[in-house]
Amino acid sequence: MPRRRIVLALLAAPLLVTSCTASVPGRPVAGPLPATTATTAAPTVACEYVVGGQSPAGKATPPSRDAEATGAVRLTVGTDGGELELELDAASAPCSVHSFRSLADQGFFDGTSCHRLTTVGLFVLQCGDATGTGQGTPGYAFDDPAAVPGEYRRGVVAMANASAPGTNGSQFFIVHRDSDLAPEYPIVGRVAEGMDVVDVVASAGVVPGSGLGEGDGRPVRPLTITSTEEG
Repeated sequence: MPRRRIVLALLAAPLLVTSCTASVPGRPVAGPLPATTATTAAPTVACEYVVGGQSPAGKATPPSRDAEATGAVRLTVGTDGGELELELDAASAPCSVHSFRSLADQGFFDGTSCHRLTTVGLFVLQCGDATGTGQGTPGYAFDDPAAVPGEYRRGVVAMANASAPGTNGSQFFIVHRDSDLAPEYPIVGRVAEGMDVVDVVASAGVVPGSGLGEGDGRPVRPLTITSTEEG
């Protein structure tokens, strides 16, 4: 869709486990060494990131094909309105979280603004477009067939796409009030801290005539992402 709109009728590292035998310093271990338990690799899924699409602000490098399908990671998103602490969950949407983390690591989101706010029927703040037009991409698109459907409750962070497979990119939205949506937008995690930052933007409303209709358009109070950091 032209503005990457949402239709209205609409992050665990492998744990190395080894057996240990107690010994006195300076003395050899008595008896044979116990067997070492092999490292258990974290489950992964294969993702296909298809290069294409234009972004005047520049293109990002797609991540590797293999995405971890379990584990969580904290991502601190700095904005000119305060910090957002995101908890990303790979088990929920592995390909999306893999891409999201890669884009954050590349600094793709830094300097981008949240270009769309909806306050009627659908309640989201949409961000992640380097062009600020609703049409920008990171230079690639992807599907997330292993994504687990969930409810779009307040604080949820999900991918914005064209309501079709293979159209996820860099744009994402934050739900500022429970919303009823079809399960087509992979849920990458939630806002653990900082929803007050989003609330300030949402309460200021939408610039009249700047979007698709009443309560849908450019936020009156801009919000710009200044940094993204894991940990």
